[in-house]
Amino acid sequence: MRAAFSYRAILLALVVGGIFPAPASALLTFNDGRDQVFVTGNAGLTYDSNIFANSAAHSDTIYSGGAGLEYKRHAGIISADASAGISISRFDKFSSEDFSDPHIQGEFSASDERTSGDLTLAASRQSQADVIAGVRALSWTYDAGLNTRYRVNDRYSIAGNLGYNRQNYVRTPTLVDLTGYSGGANLFYSINSARDFFAGYQFRLQETSRNRSFGEHSFNAGLSGKILPKLNGTVSLGYSLLQPHGSTTDHSTGSLTESVALTWNLSRRLKITGDLSQYFTATSINGSVDTTSASLLATYAMNARLAFAGGISGGHTRFLGASGGGRRDTDFSWNAGVDYNFTDNLKVSTTYTYYENWSTLSFSDFIRHTLSVTLSARF
Repeated sequence: MRAAFSYRAILLALVVGGIFPAPASALLTFNDGRDQVFVTGNAGLTYDSNIFANSAAHSDTIYSGGAGLEYKRHAGIISADASAGISISRFDKFSSEDFSDPHIQGEFSASDERTSGDLTLAASRQSQADVIAGVRALSWTYDAGLNTRYRVNDRYSIAGNLGYNRQNYVRTPTLVDLTGYSGGANLFYSINSARDFFAGYQFRLQETSRNRSFGEHSFNAGLSGKILPKLNGTVSLGYSLLQPHGSTTDHSTGSLTESVALTWNLSRRLKITGDLSQYFTATSINGSVDTTSASLLATYAMNARLAFAGGISGGHTRFLGASGGGRRDTDFSWNAGVDYNFTDNLKVSTTYTYYENWSTLSFSDFIRHTLSVTLSARF
């Protein structure tokens, strides 16, 4: 009862704060508007029919809330964006799954007429269901990325990237920690002012805490920008080679790969976004998978206050090597949601998601319904 009462109090505070907006001092600006500080808050209620994402299908009602700070600076060729906050959730029945997860991230960018660079750093604690393992997992996640681009002349540009990520699991000894390193380069050729052709190479090394690692070499080529009238995004085709280490029974695996991310602006109000990808990745159960996934999302803005969204997605996952045991998973989901802006500062969102996973492992064969209502504010 105390949890329910406390989150009702948060909801009431956000409603009052949104209906009666704070004065200008609530949004801090200085240095002639080049620096800005925002305060954010949210509160929500979620019903989840399968909180562990497995065939046991334990359901619960979850009360959640959060608060954070955002800092933005845009001055000349340099810009900076940073945020920090905390997300809190309380479970009605499974109180052992309660969590308070902090997060912090920053992005620093610089650009001139020829060169641009972008550095991102992030750290967070995450509490969520691991679909592959069929358990709720608590982990600390750390990410860093560097992206650069140099314009050689009016036609050619060279882009490079470096990345690092680490996921440390807490209180879940059956799951392995994951560490990833990546680096790559692309050559861009400007076909016209709206469309580029690119080709490149990407290397990824993924390591587990149980002395296994997976090296991946990827070659790709494609188009980015305006693919067709009203159709913008990226289309890429390539080939990836996965080389496992630390196991005498696993062998190298190669596959054609594709990555398609397109947005179709049918009108000012209606937008459709599609995504298709195929990729290798290491898993928390000390193995690797080959996943093909696709999604389609439509958003429709009825007016400045009311917007609707709906989408479908699906995927197929092959568990590789002897450790995979021939497991195959196929998933399908659909969702629908409504956003309503009470004021410029306050928004309420309602979302329903249906998710079903068909697996050759009976423990991971399940259905999941999620219904959530979230109130968010930003000043």
